[in-house]
Amino acid sequence: MHAITAQALQRLAQLSGEAPHLDAGPEKVAAVLIALLAAEPECPVVFTQRANGMRRHAGEISLPGGLLEAVDQGSVIRAALREAQEEVGLPPAAVQVPLVLPLCRNSRGVVIYPVVGIITRPLRWRLQAKEVAEVIKVPLSHFLQADHYRQERRVYDGEEKHSLVLDCGTEQIWGLTARIMNNLRLHLHPDD
Repeated sequence: MHAITAQALQRLAQLSGEAPHLDAGPEKVAAVLIALLAAEPECPVVFTQRANGMRRHAGEISLPGGLLEAVDQGSVIRAALREAQEEVGLPPAAVQVPLVLPLCRNSRGVVIYPVVGIITRPLRWRLQAKEVAEVIKVPLSHFLQADHYRQERRVYDGEEKHSLVLDCGTEQIWGLTARIMNNLRLHLHPDD
């Protein structure tokens, strides 16, 4: 395992934070799962490439997740685990959740809670074809290096915006997903 990855996992074991429990309110709230495959070499992070037929963000790389529903009973952890199970077949019992990162907002003002989950056993993915084209795994160490992130101008929803971008081989992770991964980096390496 890459030394930076091992240090990050040690730091993660030291961190803890109480997961917010949310009552129904006027804001839309969502949760995403940062799934770390600790049983695999290089501890890859699980991303999905969204299906090309999706109404929003078609073909983009994202973290499994979605809006909280009544069945989640106000728990962002339950929401993230439910969505990951629906999208890629990840059983909630296979995930240990040590941390929920501070909330962030997407471009439409939806409140997003990134939930960090550690998976310690091999998995077989079952993709929800209407939403997910494929699972993409990227080594955790890639996200822990500040020089992999850059600002770029992009046109999104007809507006030019500054966006954080991260190159991952032939793919790019950008926008909210890149910001979430950079926030994870800052939590695991607070001196950066």
